Amino acid sequence: MGQPSAAADQATEWSFTQRGLHTLLYSYTRFYQGGHWEPSSVPETGPAILACNHVSVLDPLLLVASNQRVISFLVAQEYYEKAWMRRLLDQSYSIPVRRNGHDVRALLQARRLLEDGRVLGIFPEGGINRDQTQKGVAWLVRESAAPVVPAHISGARQGRSDLATWLHRQRPLLRYGVPLHFHRDADAAEVLGATMSAIATLA
Repeated sequence: MGQPSAAADQATEWSFTQRGLHTLLYSYTRFYQGGHWEPSSVPETGPAILACNHVSVLDPLLLVASNQRVISFLVAQEYYEKAWMRRLLDQSYSIPVRRNGHDVRALLQARRLLEDGRVLGIFPEGGINRDQTQKGVAWLVRESAAPVVPAHISGARQGRSDLATWLHRQRPLLRYGVPLHFHRDADAAEVLGATMSAIATLA
């Protein structure tokens, strides 16, 4: 796929495959799932961290479908172990990450992505319906000085399996908040607290 700095970002730069995948995800989330979303508040250019609550495997699909920029995600390593899934994730230049919370390599790669002026999608809870936020989020904010765009998804839930969730029609709603700007010296607790609070207010 090449390095993120040379890769497509805006919809006008997407490859045929990327356009096709985006159309497929848009159609699936809008018409099959009956999803609705507000206009995205992700900046048209420059780095941004898109931070959203995590309630199901539908969440990243909704974020991708509602934006006209490539959204790269920190994705659990096990999804990359499936060849067909890995090929799809490569189209968004996503980053595999171990769930143990100590994957420094993934964080460094994410920082580079932001330095290249791209959009990083993250779920601060670190997993579906978890209560503990990940400190790596605050580190990325302070290292990149990128604005944090809060988003909130309601009306969806995780089923018995990923496949069951994808097949079950749920009518999810995605809302976007005003981008948050933090100083590079901001305390980690301040970054995480303000981010999670902004997400919660969108519920």
